[in-house]
Amino acid sequence: MPTGLHIDAVNVLQGRDDATNFTAQLLRLIRRADERHLEMIRKVFPNAVRVYEHWFNTEEILDLDYD
Repeated sequence: MPTGLHIDAVNVLQGRDDATNFTAQLLRLIRRADERHLEMIRKVFPNAVRVYEHWFNTEEILDLDYD
């Protein structure tokens, strides 16, 4: 059973816009961030950035714990 970031990542990264919780909004921000801002976000939310980057490169969504 998926836990952690997986559920929010599935919703956000596959285009669903109905989730408005913090992690869903964070993933949307990560998706739009330029390189400089992405590195700033990574310092505080490394797992969220890792989930996004892994999905971007492989289209597979990791199941990591929240930061």
